[in-house]
Amino acid sequence: MTKIISPLAVAPVAALIALAACGESEPEIVGGMADPNHEEIEELSPAELPPMRTREASFRCADNSVVYVSFYTNDSQVGVSMERDAIQTLLPNVAMAAAEEGGEEAAEAPSGPPRYSAEGYTLVGESDASSIQFARNGGALQSCHS
Repeated sequence: MTKIISPLAVAPVAALIALAACGESEPEIVGGMADPNHEEIEELSPAELPPMRTREASFRCADNSVVYVSFYTNDSQVGVSMERDAIQTLLPNVAMAAAEEGGEEAAEAPSGPPRYSAEGYTLVGESDASSIQFARNGGALQSCHS
């Protein structure tokens, strides 16, 4: 009597043989093109990533207008717009901008909430606060609440 071997019975053995042939050795690197600028690249300082948004909020001001504000990391800047989906105007932190212009690496932190100003807008307030002070077109600061 002869036994017929089923192809399914041989499949696990074939799989084991195929896996055994695959070794996990590191590829051998032979030669290769050297980077002609590698010395210059090593001397560069690490790149600084741009600030990212930490909070977006809308505030209703004393004159019944609404301002939409995006706060960024490290209180470096805020984005403001008068309409919900409008392009925001970026206002840099006044103290940080002054320190960069003066060439000082570590500026002394001013007392009180950060102040942001540019292009006729001024905003004073913390990123986690429920109220800010806001002025547009160079006007007086007014209280705004979320």
